[in-house]
Formats: sequence, C-alpha cells, structure tokens
Amino acid sequence: MFERLHADIIGMRLTPGTKLSEVEIARQFEVSRQPVREAFIRLHDLDLLQVRPQRATEVRRISESSLLNARFVRTAVEIEVIRRACARPTGAFDKRFETNLRQQRSAIEANRTGRFQALDDEFHHMLCRAAGCAFAYPTIVATKAQVSRLCLLSLADREELLETHEDHCSLHALVLEGREIEAVALIRQHLSRLDRVIHAARETHPEFFEAH
Repeated sequence: MFERLHADIIGMRLTPGTKLSEVEIARQFEVSRQPVREAFIRLHDLDLLQVRPQRATEVRRISESSLLNARFVRTAVEIEVIRRACARPTGAFDKRFETNLRQQRSAIEANRTGRFQALDDEFHHMLCRAAGCAFAYPTIVATKAQVSRLCLLSLADREELLETHEDHCSLHALVLEGREIEAVALIRQHLSRLDRVIHAARETHPEFFEAH
C-alpha cells in the first residue's frame, strides 16, 4: 500500500495537486480504510501528501525550500562518502560500476527515463558501499523524496541525462584513482545543478510547485 502510493507519487503517476480519497484507495486495493490512513500518514511525514482534517487529501506540490534543504543534507553526506571512497581500495566494485554505467548509457539510448533514474540511485548506493558507508545511503534516500519528482521532470531532457551520465563516469574514474579533491569538487558541481533544474521545471510546470 505505502510502497505503491510512494512509487506512484515519486514516479509522477500521481502528480502534485492530485486529490486522493481514503475510501477510493481502500476500494482500489480491496482493504479497509485503516491501512490507507496509515499509508497517508507516512507519506505526509515525507512531505509527499498534504493531509488536512475535513478537507481533501492531495499530493503535495513541490516545495523549493524543501528541495534546497534536502540538497544541503545530501551534499554534506555525499562529500564524506566520496572522501572515504577515495581513501580505500574500491577495485572490487569496479566491474559493478562499469556495468551500471554501461546500463545508464543504454537507458539513455532507449529513452527509458525511469530506468535511468533507478540506475542513478544504484550508482550512488554503490558509492556508499564502496566507501564502507552503506549506513549513509538511507539518509541519502530520505533527502531524495522531493528531489526525485523534480529529477523525473528534468531527466526527460536527453541533454540532462547525458550530462548526469558523464558526471557519473568521471566520478567513478576519480574515486578509482583516489583523487579526492577533484572528486569532491565534482560531487559538489553534480548536486549544485539542482538550481538549474528547479528553474527549468518551474518554467515548464509551474502548477506542480508551491507558491513562493
């Protein structure tokens, strides 16, 4: 229940502003209203649903301030992950990184945006494991709830996909060679592109955003 609704919101199958009914969702999943209510509460805690007593529940619009706050936390965590990855041998992960990067490229060529996003997530998860920081990945995931919806809008642009893939290839090479200063600079640049993505998404889909 929660996982399905979460995936539909993140995957933009339930777009910002969509109204949801406990009764209708319960009927759709053939369950009582209690598990639906619990799923709604969890999604509300992730800032993905706006649940208001006596008023319609709706998919929360994207908050620019929440995006920037999430980016701040993610940048701090990923910089430390990169530093640790550069300080330890990661060759054992090399084949898995190469496979992931090759699959990213294939997803771009096939215009499979959702597949590319899943491989993007896998790439950053592998970085955490290669650094001996698997424990850090849940924190990264927690910061991505809002960002993932925005990325799905921006990654529809082939140039954005190619640029992201190029960053991943370069980051992998820098980590493999232990070039910490350059790798940290690249992860900062990689995550700072969110500013440009926010601007572009606001221009094309202003209805998905909360008012300033």
